[in-house]
Amino acid sequence: MKILIASLFFFFSTTIIAQVYIDGGKTRHRFAQMTLGLDTKISMGTSAYSYRISEQNEIVKFNLNNQYSSRLIIGGTHFWGHADFYIAIPVVNWNNSGFSEGVETGFRYFPWQIKNKKIRPFIGTAFLRNIYTQGEGADLASYKFPFTGGLAYNRGSHLFEIGAGYNFDNKDNYFISTTQQTPLNMHNYWISFGYKWMIETTLSAEKDWKSGRTQAVTDTLAKYKKLNGLTLSVGPSAAIYLKDSDYLTDLAPYAEQHTTSIFPEFGVGYYWHNPDIQVQLVYRKSKSEVEAFNFKQAAERKALTAEAYKFVGDYHGFAPFIGLALSYEQLTVNQSGSGLSSNNNFEGVKPGITVGWDIRPNRIQSFYLRTHLRYFPNMNVDMGANNTISLDQLEFNFIELVVFPGRIF
Repeated sequence: MKILIASLFFFFSTTIIAQVYIDGGKTRHRFAQMTLGLDTKISMGTSAYSYRISEQNEIVKFNLNNQYSSRLIIGGTHFWGHADFYIAIPVVNWNNSGFSEGVETGFRYFPWQIKNKKIRPFIGTAFLRNIYTQGEGADLASYKFPFTGGLAYNRGSHLFEIGAGYNFDNKDNYFISTTQQTPLNMHNYWISFGYKWMIETTLSAEKDWKSGRTQAVTDTLAKYKKLNGLTLSVGPSAAIYLKDSDYLTDLAPYAEQHTTSIFPEFGVGYYWHNPDIQVQLVYRKSKSEVEAFNFKQAAERKALTAEAYKFVGDYHGFAPFIGLALSYEQLTVNQSGSGLSSNNNFEGVKPGITVGWDIRPNRIQSFYLRTHLRYFPNMNVDMGANNTISLDQLEFNFIELVVFPGRIF
């Protein structure tokens, strides 16, 4: 969180007053705006229930209370006010239902462009992680793809929202003991109330772009190779574990699988302007724990990755890239309980794929916002007796700050 706050502070120190997509046409400098805000989400459902073992050793059903959470919203409007990509990070969860909010990654589509002093409807979906814990049982993480919708009202740089969501799949099973599994019905809909500050960082450069001055400066700097140079990057990332472990299921069926982890990412690299190629070293350290009753397993990953990728297009400042990576991996799995205690590890190099995109209205800015996805297959840890645990992950760095020190000074 400290890394995130420091990155956002840099954004604020370089922003101008936000301009919505009212006039000026569909230019590259109006393609996207960063948003930062808060919302309150209330998850409800009269059919939400679970079971527990009573003092008389009987299995009894009970209803689950509504779930309340306050969240930090980080994202951006794209395509000139027609789309909104965001992540919602829980700051406070409060109630006695046993649920806690995980990070939500979402997309919203506005059929009618966001405009000043106008109410606009939106529809969308999200990748949503909820966690349910009961007593000494497991942290049951469930992933949903709900349908979302609502209304947004824009006034200047302020965006006010009323939203709702519906989970089509709200049923699961939960171990209330090491041997007894019972049905679990989760909340199937929610409402939310939110505010976002729309932050414009690029519109001030639009005049020079239209006059041709930006292109002239770019050509001159490129001629003398002044646009090549060192890059520094930092941002919050999440890793989604892609494979369940049969070994873990057999060892402790009442425990959950490893699902996600959140961690900061740090990078240093070099950028070549004319071929439009970036190379860099990136360091990440992540950890995931599963725990239930008398069993605990922790999976830790330390990765130093060398990657190279080429930008393959530029759509009004939306610049995708694709490349390859080699990663030096240190993987460790520690576990205790169920009559065992072990420490297993893997150390070596793994190949991977890296893709993503930059939001870069021009080629001479001193910083960009980047979205990054990485995939490394065959991340296995040998647990002995012909058993392995897969730590294959899809890494998702939703918003990363990339700085060019040479362009600043």
